[in-house]
Amino acid sequence: MGQRIASSASAYLRQHAHQPVDWWPYGDAAFEHAKARNIPVFLSIGYAACHWCHVMAAESFDDPQVAGYLNENFVPIKVDREEHPTVDQTYMAATQTLTGSGGWPMSVFTLPDGRTIHAGTYFPPKPHPGQPSFSQVLEAVHDAWVNRRPQLEEQATALATHLGSVATGQAKMFSRKLPLPTSENQVRLGPVIATAIEKLGSLEDPTGAFGPAPKFPPSPVLDFLLRAGLGTGPAATAATTLANRTLNLMATGALADQIEGGFARYCVDAQWKIPHFEKMLYDNAQLLSIYARAAVQSPRAVERELFSRAARGIGNWLRARMLLPSGGLASSLDADTVMEDGSHREGATYTFTRSEIEEIITDKTNAFWELWDGRAAEVSDGQEPSLSIALGKVPNLEQWAELDLAFEKLATVRQQRIQPARDEKVVAGWNGLAIAALAEASVLLDEPEFLELATGAAEYLWATHWDAKRSVLLRVSYQGQADLQNIGVLEDHASVVLGFQALAVIGGEQRWLERSHELLDGTVERFVSAAGPVDAPSGDPRVLASRAGALTAEALDDAVPAASSLLAAALLARAGMRQIMESGFAGQGNEAINADLELVRTLIGFVPAIADRAPHAAGSALGVAVKFVRGSTSELVIAGGRTEQRHEAMRLGVLAGIAQLGNLAAPVSLATNYPTGPAEGLRIYVCRGGVCHMPANSPAELIQLLVPGLENLEAMH
Repeated sequence: MGQRIASSASAYLRQHAHQPVDWWPYGDAAFEHAKARNIPVFLSIGYAACHWCHVMAAESFDDPQVAGYLNENFVPIKVDREEHPTVDQTYMAATQTLTGSGGWPMSVFTLPDGRTIHAGTYFPPKPHPGQPSFSQVLEAVHDAWVNRRPQLEEQATALATHLGSVATGQAKMFSRKLPLPTSENQVRLGPVIATAIEKLGSLEDPTGAFGPAPKFPPSPVLDFLLRAGLGTGPAATAATTLANRTLNLMATGALADQIEGGFARYCVDAQWKIPHFEKMLYDNAQLLSIYARAAVQSPRAVERELFSRAARGIGNWLRARMLLPSGGLASSLDADTVMEDGSHREGATYTFTRSEIEEIITDKTNAFWELWDGRAAEVSDGQEPSLSIALGKVPNLEQWAELDLAFEKLATVRQQRIQPARDEKVVAGWNGLAIAALAEASVLLDEPEFLELATGAAEYLWATHWDAKRSVLLRVSYQGQADLQNIGVLEDHASVVLGFQALAVIGGEQRWLERSHELLDGTVERFVSAAGPVDAPSGDPRVLASRAGALTAEALDDAVPAASSLLAAALLARAGMRQIMESGFAGQGNEAINADLELVRTLIGFVPAIADRAPHAAGSALGVAVKFVRGSTSELVIAGGRTEQRHEAMRLGVLAGIAQLGNLAAPVSLATNYPTGPAEGLRIYVCRGGVCHMPANSPAELIQLLVPGLENLEAMH
């Protein structure tokens, strides 16, 4: 068994190749085999870093008796959800409809044409109260297939029709347009953003974020709140306060890896003390951008230090643990550590017993002992509890030196342990998010090595994932080889455009501007029609059958921002860039700019309708709306001044989303047509659509032009 997946590029599939289950990879052949045998399909959908996938694998798929029954009565198919996002999304919708919840491992039973007849997530080896065992589920589905097949067909048709109607309803979210950002409409749209902030305040959980445990980082919402906080007035102040409360709790809790950097996927408890230890590239890419921005924006010095350390920790972790020899960034680190005896232990690399910590940090006067929150524990029967490393409060500025010494000692011990496995799959979209975040953070945190890391990843994507003949981006690659059949979804294309745009703005290299335009043109052509956007123009017959033929784009956020919002952000950025190149204005004859803005208006046109109902589900669209309402500042030209002044001006430009910045590596070239101040003093020119404001003479004056929500220059240091 397992020969079909033993040589798979997917680490997730290879993890299951040893099992007695006769696994098939996802594709036409498996479903044709089910049709020929006249039996249903069992889809097992997961990913390499998934803890509960490992648990179910050991409990059920390693069991010869369970495997024998599965092989005899079903065609079992293993699906790496990261390779097949549209398949995952389709069957997740079915699972959530049937059960009210979702997650991985996802266990789905289908007809040979792909329509769902039953679904769930993890099933235990023995029945629990209210939950059947996996064997019982297999037997029940088989019995229904043999004895009640007409009812199964009817149920599958009804579910597909329902999912199709949901997709059709989803498409209606793109049926209205956001008003153009005129001064009159800013008055109208400003209250929409304020309403969303107020609603988020009412949804805030006392322990951070916007709902009960399990606690996931609400990254798109935090991004929106930080952008809104750059304005003035009560709503902006409320936005900053809301964002910082959750950012504090995440950065001090065990969601953050205090020792090595980076953030875990989520915490199982409400207090952010017991993490689910897998680390995903897409989480850390978003959080790097957010914490780097917060490190500049926060009005409190202790928060700025905390946020700066969180952001730098992510960047350094990406370089140390996720960077591949090719220059691409790996997908994830496993939640589990595979011990010497072959057993899986979640968090074994990351946790310590109290006895171990006392042996490592012997100085009881170290600030660690005052700040460490040792309540979080994974208790093993008959053994001393394993504890996560979480802080009970935000350290003051003087405590960090002692904390660093303690963390270094813990790191030395942890590095000697068995490390979690890394999934070396390169996912285009997640790398795109990381490229954009690293480029921005390189300026916000004054970390030029982050820009080098971003550039290397971008070079890899362009060389390996971009198919110029078809004008498409390939979704995944392994060891420098892209899967030529796996064309990226809208999320991949839009995210990589944003990454290339960030490099063009911050690095000042024309090639990234040209590549972003080429990629964005192909994206719009492939994923947008008169009927609206689609996440993927699927030719997969199972996906089409499962949704009664309906396709659309998801407007609401998930673990990553909604792809439609990512596309809107990329289009809005290009509109600003085109204002520089063509010195034109939207509405005054520049057709290219108008076309981009018209599509932006469609992609986020639902924002007014959702602002007072579910803003927590649409943070990315709200974030684009904030930038859209404020209008596009096209260009920031820095002439003269001291190096630190130019750095501060660049930081402000990044926060404000300037479409073109000067390259710090060659500041003199920026002043070719713009005079410096007296004695080569600082002059900062802010231009919109080819028209420049009176020059600012200091970063303090620039704040008033770009980000009036920053109260003083102290926030820039």
